[in-house]
Amino acid sequence: MKWLGRKRIAFVPVLRSRDQTPEQVPVDFAEQIMRRALYNPMPQTGGADQSLRAWVRAASSGRADLDAAVLPLQTTDRVVTLPADFEDALGGQLRSQGFDHACLVMLTGDGATNQGFWSRVLLKEGLGRWMMEILHGITGFPDLYHFDNDVDSAEFDPRAFDEMSASTFTHPTIFTKLHLGWADETTIAKHATPFASYNLQIGALTQPPAGGRVAAVQIGSGEPYMMVEARTKADAFDAGIPSEGVIAYRVQWANPVIGERPGHRTPLYLLTRYDGALKPGGSITLDEGVELAVNDTIAGGFAITVTNPNLHHVDRTAATGGQKAAGAPTAIVLDQAGIDNVAYRADSAHLCEIWRDPARMGQSDLSNLASATGAKGNPWFYFDPSGNQYILLYRGTDDQVHSLYWLSGNVGHDVLSGGAPKAAGDPAGWFSLNDNFHHVVYRASDGHLIELYWQGAGAVGNGDLTAAAQAVKCKGDPSPYFDSRVGTNIVAFRGVDDRIRSLYWTSGSVGQDDLSGTAGTPPAADDPFAWYSPADDTHHFVYRAANGHVFELSCIGANTIGGRDLTAASGAPPAVGRLTGGYNAADNTQHVIYRASDGSLHELWYFLGSDAVGHTALTTFYGGPPAVDRPCYFSTARAPHQHVAYRSGDGHIHELLW
Repeated sequence: MKWLGRKRIAFVPVLRSRDQTPEQVPVDFAEQIMRRALYNPMPQTGGADQSLRAWVRAASSGRADLDAAVLPLQTTDRVVTLPADFEDALGGQLRSQGFDHACLVMLTGDGATNQGFWSRVLLKEGLGRWMMEILHGITGFPDLYHFDNDVDSAEFDPRAFDEMSASTFTHPTIFTKLHLGWADETTIAKHATPFASYNLQIGALTQPPAGGRVAAVQIGSGEPYMMVEARTKADAFDAGIPSEGVIAYRVQWANPVIGERPGHRTPLYLLTRYDGALKPGGSITLDEGVELAVNDTIAGGFAITVTNPNLHHVDRTAATGGQKAAGAPTAIVLDQAGIDNVAYRADSAHLCEIWRDPARMGQSDLSNLASATGAKGNPWFYFDPSGNQYILLYRGTDDQVHSLYWLSGNVGHDVLSGGAPKAAGDPAGWFSLNDNFHHVVYRASDGHLIELYWQGAGAVGNGDLTAAAQAVKCKGDPSPYFDSRVGTNIVAFRGVDDRIRSLYWTSGSVGQDDLSGTAGTPPAADDPFAWYSPADDTHHFVYRAANGHVFELSCIGANTIGGRDLTAASGAPPAVGRLTGGYNAADNTQHVIYRASDGSLHELWYFLGSDAVGHTALTTFYGGPPAVDRPCYFSTARAPHQHVAYRSGDGHIHELLW
């Protein structure tokens, strides 16, 4: 049970009349109780209020509160007074008066304990003991300290890092706050990638965290899992913690029930040293080889990095609760910000994104945010550096070419092809840095490739590239890119003659190249995928032939195009459907990703300047379900550098990382 809002507590002072040593009742017995409950300034903490109410308000970030009433003195002749001994005499009356809990306060005898609605404490005991029993009574939350029959050593208890483990009047862990309703699940970053950085807010500070910080990082989902949080002596209550910095603990008991410890395991198992929380520059290896490093202090917390070497597959849809996909994804990377976004068309015909920044993943319904026309086919991502925004292109259900654009906040929507022929396939686009133009290309119903272009907020122009180049008509969807060395726009496509061709231009006339014809490679059975790697000034075009072999066409600069059979060179299985590929700057390698007939994903790769072609069965090697359509490859400056996003048969977007 969570403790939200104000709870009424009845404190019942008790005198034991049969005690061998007669008790001397303080004249201010009731006043002492009320002071401890509602306002208890302590000289050793500079006059800070150390009452039960102050603790509840601080630990809950104001979400919980208490009101107190001290009842008249009660007398008992029992040698051992149990908490519920006054249930028959007072229980019904107190409940009818709206009390949520009752606590016997005794002068001598046995110490603090709880029996549901009733608790028992001694006046001389610390308020941490009082608070633990009251929390038991109001919320049912159990003890977290070591039991005699626990198989884990007591040295691994969180102790003073959690009030429910040590009753020292310190803050609870974020795990405990979450169960009490004093922290939000949404502020717990779920570590779902091999590598991520987070800004942790100190646990004693007000929840929810501010300034892009998270309350804690959760590593793993099923029990057991790990939690990482920051603890310092940020207030008078946490002055009693043994060390300051970042702590990590294993949650072995995710759904605590009083009196039940599965396997006699300690509920929270401290993984960092009790007296040595991690400081900046410190690191530790946690369970299963997970690395935790504290990078720096930040205002109100610490910057940390979590690396999970075992995690090479992420179900992005399951991790974020995103909508199911109805088509192949597209992706974009902002390396400087450590952000990557995957976008796709959902079953609803809405365009959705699953984004990831250094701290977390999330999802958005972009079409809903923009009140945009529904999508048909698969979208295409590119980035506009001049406007500092993402551009997501798509063919609408009206067969017009549309764009969504945003960075953070509002999502805009434009109809781009209003004055141009309607689309018969999916559009693709890019931004040319030499003239700051946006370019979008798509196939019209007559097989012509149409270009849309504009600068900034200017009007959208259009032109018929096929007519301008007197080129062969297009079959399928084009694959464009920008040659940044010479400022040339290049569009690769499959002609109606099944040859791989390209159109190219800067600001003047449009030229055409017969790429596969010149290279002497077989006809294409599907559309090509093309990219440019500036590291070696090389143009790359990959496609699938009718026998499922993957062919690459490439040339350095304006040299003659050449071709080779990557499947024959690697011994990899045949491909089905469209391919994807790209360059990984981290190790100077080129990569081609494709789907085999059984849905497994495969990688063909080679180092720059090398003829040797490697092969990796990705879904076999890294895990993940079969793919049902074209994968999407992207690389990042931050490790792990290589990523493949794809759709599985249940509509989930999966990612492989290595």
